[in-house]
Amino acid sequence: MTAPLRAKKKNQTIVWAILGLLVISLTGFGVRSVGSGGSQAIGTVGDQKITVNEYVTVLNNQLRAISQQIGQNITLEQGLSFGLGEQVITQVFNTAALAGENDRIGLSIGDNLVKENLLATQAFQSLTGQFDKAAYEFALERANLTPSEYDETIRKDTARTLLQAAVVSGVQANDTYGMALLGYFGEVRGFSWAKVDASLLTEPTREPTAAEVEALYRANPDQYTSAEARTITYLLLSPDMLIDSIQSDDAALLELYKDQDARFNQPERRIVDRLVFASTAEAQQALDQITAGSKIFADIVATRGLELADVDMGEVQKGDLSAAAGEAVFLVGQPGLIGPVESALGPALFRVNAVLAAQNTTFDQARDELHREFVADKARRQIDDDITNVDDLLAGGARLEEIADETPMVLSTIDYTSGDQDGIAAYDEFRTAADAVNEGDFPEVVTLEDGGIFALRLDGIIAPALIPLAEVNSRVIADWKSAETRKRVLELAAELKTRLEAGETFADMALVAKAETDMRRDAFVDTAPRGLVLDIFKLAHDGVTISESGDNIALSQVTSITAFDEGSEISKALLTSVAQQYSTQVGSDMLAAFTAALQDEAGVSINQPLINAVHSQTSSQSPRHGG
Repeated sequence: MTAPLRAKKKNQTIVWAILGLLVISLTGFGVRSVGSGGSQAIGTVGDQKITVNEYVTVLNNQLRAISQQIGQNITLEQGLSFGLGEQVITQVFNTAALAGENDRIGLSIGDNLVKENLLATQAFQSLTGQFDKAAYEFALERANLTPSEYDETIRKDTARTLLQAAVVSGVQANDTYGMALLGYFGEVRGFSWAKVDASLLTEPTREPTAAEVEALYRANPDQYTSAEARTITYLLLSPDMLIDSIQSDDAALLELYKDQDARFNQPERRIVDRLVFASTAEAQQALDQITAGSKIFADIVATRGLELADVDMGEVQKGDLSAAAGEAVFLVGQPGLIGPVESALGPALFRVNAVLAAQNTTFDQARDELHREFVADKARRQIDDDITNVDDLLAGGARLEEIADETPMVLSTIDYTSGDQDGIAAYDEFRTAADAVNEGDFPEVVTLEDGGIFALRLDGIIAPALIPLAEVNSRVIADWKSAETRKRVLELAAELKTRLEAGETFADMALVAKAETDMRRDAFVDTAPRGLVLDIFKLAHDGVTISESGDNIALSQVTSITAFDEGSEISKALLTSVAQQYSTQVGSDMLAAFTAALQDEAGVSINQPLINAVHSQTSSQSPRHGG
């Protein structure tokens, strides 16, 4: 079979791919304004030149593909941040390397196949299926290509595909590889396991001696060393600090109450669903079915091709409904089905899901809440007014201590450790500023989330230091007892493992075991130590193991091993799938190695400044890669 005939089945896909590139207008990226035009080379592989037009065409096509994948158009800057530039450069240089190899060995396709592909391209056909010369010329004009250039593009791309196929066609996975892989991952096991913890110890862990405490303390200085701390002086003014000094009057509170009437006084409401019918008879028939118990409301909704969300009216007041519907719906005092009743859209069934009683809060009842809101708002406004004054004082060189004397701000000092969340360190804004400040930095006013403000100064850094044993004695004792308990539990687990291996059961040892079945290597057992399943797959049948993850310790035993069924139809299908994946992966690796070798042999040059110029030009315009 000749090369053109072998390629014939693939040519339709190739032509469509080429056509997809052709219809992308290069002017959308403004490449013509780069240097002397799109024919400039961004690089070479041997004597194969890669033009700006070729690079931008592939770049544009990749942007379109990514945009389609994520469901929204992305900019060139976003694409480059994803590594798109490197991917496109790799692609166009690989293409050039393969093209150069085709030229060297003289691989090409005949004119007849080019003509067949051209005439068979649906984008160039009329409604009757005949070749449409006007459509053909329009597509080439948009791509700024002549017919001979387009023919040559088809010829080169098809020949390159033949070369690629020749490189990877010999990669075939045998059954040995697939069965080894499926045999490993397809094996399932059953096992029993039980936790071993301190509750099984016959005696509690003793208290350590002073010598043991000191030995642990000396052996683990990192655990008992203080973190680096920053001594920070700061000014703070928060709304809470001003509230007690702010007074309110009934006139102002009454005005607030009136402005928020809808908040304090709400009429009776219902949460309802409404299902509208074409006639009262249809509505009555549906109600009868529900009353008889043959269907429920959701069934009736579904038969209409709707979802419950489609009939949900949410929370409504009487006035939101028609006169008849309002009377009927608000007559009931509990959830239920109502109808048929005439709604604004026609005969309907209403389902009342909840009854919300009217809420009426008097001014006297709301007074305290209104007062708190009033003074809090006034405090925030006062702080806003103070910001300018504090900024001016800082700009004038005033120290924090001096500002504290002249303003309501309060001066404090803290030894702050990164991650602290006590006191003022509970504020995200303070922690961010405290972590970033350096000695000598000019204090600035920062606003807190609750409307407060602060300014800080770094006075010094306290280096990490070993904390005296007297200050951490209780911690060291707790650590010693925890380690000692874990040691004893592991010793007990080892004894129980020996007994289990000798033929005793979990029940014989008064252990409550859990049975797991049909577990694969990637299974996860909740509450079990991490790695327990992997430990199980290292054992033979009836094998016993101890798994541990921190203080989580478990004893387990294999109860069944089921090998992968090689003869089942599912297994055969899996084997075929694995073989295809293997062939594709290895073929891809071989092609990458082949093109890399071609580039090494031919020599590669890249014009990075021109590529950067292309990116700069295209970034300043609006790419037309939307669908």
